[in-house]
Amino acid sequence: MITITKEILKSVDEFKENLKLYYEGKIENIKSFSSIMGIYKERLTETYMIRPRIPGGCVTLEQLKAISEIAKKYAGSQIRFTSRQDIQFHSVKIDNLNNVLEDLIKANLTTKAAGGDGVRNVTCSPLSGVAIDEVFDVTPYMKAVANYMMVDPENLKLPRKYKIAFSNSLEDTVYATITDIGFIAKIVDGTRGFEVYGAGGLGVSPKVGIKLEDFIDHRDALYYVQAVKQIFAREGDRRNRSKARLRFVLQRLGEEKFREMLKIELNKVRDEKDPTLNISCDQEDVENENQGNKKQWDKKYENRIVNQKKEGYYSVYIHPRSGNMTTENLDNILDFLTGLDYKISIRLTMTQGFFVRDLKENDAQKLIDLTSDFSSIFNIDNSIVCAGPKICNFGINNSQGLFNKIIETFKDKSFDIKNALPQLLISGCHNSCAQPQKGLIGFIGRKKRIEDNLIATYSILFNGRVGPNIAKFGEVYGEIPAKKIPNFLEELANLKVNSDYVDFPGFIENKEVEIRELVIKYSSLKGLSKNPDLYSDFE
Repeated sequence: MITITKEILKSVDEFKENLKLYYEGKIENIKSFSSIMGIYKERLTETYMIRPRIPGGCVTLEQLKAISEIAKKYAGSQIRFTSRQDIQFHSVKIDNLNNVLEDLIKANLTTKAAGGDGVRNVTCSPLSGVAIDEVFDVTPYMKAVANYMMVDPENLKLPRKYKIAFSNSLEDTVYATITDIGFIAKIVDGTRGFEVYGAGGLGVSPKVGIKLEDFIDHRDALYYVQAVKQIFAREGDRRNRSKARLRFVLQRLGEEKFREMLKIELNKVRDEKDPTLNISCDQEDVENENQGNKKQWDKKYENRIVNQKKEGYYSVYIHPRSGNMTTENLDNILDFLTGLDYKISIRLTMTQGFFVRDLKENDAQKLIDLTSDFSSIFNIDNSIVCAGPKICNFGINNSQGLFNKIIETFKDKSFDIKNALPQLLISGCHNSCAQPQKGLIGFIGRKKRIEDNLIATYSILFNGRVGPNIAKFGEVYGEIPAKKIPNFLEELANLKVNSDYVDFPGFIENKEVEIRELVIKYSSLKGLSKNPDLYSDFE
């Protein structure tokens, strides 16, 4: 996927040299050279997180086998799937950092630009190329942009991170409408192209992206990536990191001036460079003549299996709890896939999981059965949850502990109750690693001072969404103590089951009064002295 160039190999050697200088006390802060290599110190221990860069989530069977072996040797036989189509190793000792980088290179993987202030992982719809509803396959565009942006070293010296996304349909499965620059596949009069969005983002002061272009020719996507990057590099605030993202440039300049600046920058790129994307598209793809796959699966598998556009082939979604998977479970999957007598493909998702694609019907069912112990059919079990304060240096509340209690609360409930709620998006702080603003239900952790004590609470958001012309962030309904949230969700699920609404957005819109009353009920801190457990966070 990523072409392992001499520059990438050189970056590994430079990291090794800098680490040696760090050992010798000649470099004080390891983050000064480790973050751009996707390496961060963990919070409570003298260990590190390492994040390989996996553009578009495109990973091979052999690469996953290598990742499993690395995890066994250096990361406690665990890996973590992220919310941006990456994989992370945790609890890696400093003495093993070089070994991990070397082993990744052998598997044609790199950590370069997986962190730090630069062009981050370029994302791509995980079912691009096989989805029934896709406009066209955007994978080739993602690959071309990902490799192009790795060439110029200035792309790793930006004011802050710069995120790029390619979505293959209006569903916008990689959130192109709320990122730094995003492309939605579109065909106009038989011509392949993109609708373009920009200057969006989550975290502090989140913002939905603005539509930069209603339609551009597909060959021009890289012009826009480069032009917006150049604006960001020049106009981004390098003095104040909390105001350094591209959306603050838009905020400072205003939309009209930002658009004028983009036109000027596009002309500069056209005059100075030639980043035209020469990607072929056959007539069948342009006309989007999908064969259509009519197989009807048991409804209980709707969150786990997806029909592909080619008759007789299917994609199975695998979501380990909180994105954390043991190498034992991973190896079982890889052994099964290795035993197949035909080629499959694997794509990591934006939801802490991955799709195994191009499976035949019987094998799709076998894989569902094989993974049923750790990959649930229920949305609530497949919630997206940040790493939490035991690992993350920015963490406030123990999001992992909260989610474990939610799972425990719903464990023995009826099918209807467990099936009532959508996937939860739980971030333990405002940095939004779980992307709570875009979810039907999102949680953002904070601390609330009551007299001389701090209580772990979460703002709860409802009815966020992504997509062209519909993207919006969820509305904050209130702030609930962490310890009350599992029971709140159980009562919310009962309210949903007893309503007449099948889909959750309809339930929110038509039962808004009841939902707000429920939030008020659980937000109350009356009788706090009789329930001192509320002062403590989950373990």
